[in-house]
Amino acid sequence: MQTLLSEVEGRQAALLTLLRTAAHRGSPAQPGEARTNTDRFLAQASRHTAAATWILLPPVARHLPAGRAEVRDHLRAIRRLERTLVRAKAKEYGQAQTIQVPWPSVWSGVHHHLGRTIAAERRLAAMLGEHLDSDDEARVRERFTRAVAAAPTRPHPHLPHTGFPGHVARTLCAKLDALWDEVEGRVTSVAY
Repeated sequence: MQTLLSEVEGRQAALLTLLRTAAHRGSPAQPGEARTNTDRFLAQASRHTAAATWILLPPVARHLPAGRAEVRDHLRAIRRLERTLVRAKAKEYGQAQTIQVPWPSVWSGVHHHLGRTIAAERRLAAMLGEHLDSDDEARVRERFTRAVAAAPTRPHPHLPHTGFPGHVARTLCAKLDALWDEVEGRVTSVAY
């Protein structure tokens, strides 16, 4: 039986693969391939972090000792990652403030913050797995899987992440992101 931890780890491994593909900026086989790879990674990383915030953090706060402190720490890590993802998207789309920043520096920051977020998520998923019975864990795992597909495809570090305001912000941002993805022609496939 697949556990919450194995589900989270599988999705994280896929994210790291997408990151390696996006960060490899050699001569692309086709025009636009580098942008497509970057868009795909940024969309999936944004979806993953939004789903983890939405689904994993409430049970952490409820069921774990010192859960609220864990949630605060994790939210700080997620916001740092999201700010780094915003910089990567700005660089990809040619924002003037990012012209002088080399790609290796951008990807190094993304890799660093993603690694820290992944480690924290694994720890939280493992602790949740120990505190939840198998039925509750299966429900959380299923909700997490569904939440990834419905989450925003862009990072939103300055919006609320938790509670009712976070839910409303995520729902609205997911719809607006889908609209802008269509306008920009971004590749944001859900399967990863």
